[in-house]
Amino acid sequence: MFTGNRKIGKNIQLVNPQFCCVEPKQFIMKDTYIEIRQMPQMNLIYCRHTGAFNQIGQAYEKLFKWAIPRGLVTPETKTVTVYHDDPAITSVDKVRQDASIIVREPVKVEGEIGSSVVRAGKYAVGHFELRETEFEQAWNTMCSWFSESGFQPDDGCTYELYHNHYEDHPDHRYIVDICIPVKPL
Repeated sequence: MFTGNRKIGKNIQLVNPQFCCVEPKQFIMKDTYIEIRQMPQMNLIYCRHTGAFNQIGQAYEKLFKWAIPRGLVTPETKTVTVYHDDPAITSVDKVRQDASIIVREPVKVEGEIGSSVVRAGKYAVGHFELRETEFEQAWNTMCSWFSESGFQPDDGCTYELYHNHYEDHPDHRYIVDICIPVKPL
């Protein structure tokens, strides 16, 4: 359900230091579209990664190696990276991230593969087409959006919902939604 939207990047706003600690002019992605949406519940299977963001590919490899033989990966399968920690508070080497895929039904998991549910609710959703090196800039843009939005982060996990495989994009970009649970200020 669409409840509002805002473009960011046209007017640089002050950033709430609780979320970001860099100068806005250094990271705002111009003409970014962010909206408040009611997002559905997602049933996930995942492989947890702890540490540097750019190393999560190893967890995705393990997840797909486990899920493909079980028939859980189809051309329609969407991947999701769920974040459990804020890197402004938790040192990067301890940040927990789940390399995940959406499943329709509960799945019996084992070993390094777990299952979880991301709750339905109201989220700020930023729509991006990113190169691998632009994720930090996209997240900082989302952080900046809060300073002018009338919303604040709510309890729950933030996540990235991927709509493609970057190798299939002509410019090798990820089409991704960054989703942050929100509540009014």
